[in-house]
Amino acid sequence: MVFIHIVLLPVRSGVQAGLVNNVVTKLNDLVNCSPFVVRSSCGRTVTERGKQYTHALVVELERADQLSLYANHPAHQAVLPLIKEIIGEDALAMDFDTSA
Repeated sequence: MVFIHIVLLPVRSGVQAGLVNNVVTKLNDLVNCSPFVVRSSCGRTVTERGKQYTHALVVELERADQLSLYANHPAHQAVLPLIKEIIGEDALAMDFDTSA
């Protein structure tokens, strides 16, 4: 069983590429910082279908009850202010259990 956490990020136009790349790198590195993150993948969309959402994050956890542990983990907390610095509006998050 895997629990999936997805976040869509609407990065503001005009934000320096270096700032965005730093956030993407930190989000991709969450797998190395948190013991219950199985996989963490973040990247920029390659199509126009994302509308205002330019980047997506997919985090795989072992179980649903680990979502609050992940959310409160220092590595996750450290990247939140950086995300808020680059987005122009609220991010969109969805979570689901693959065994459901």
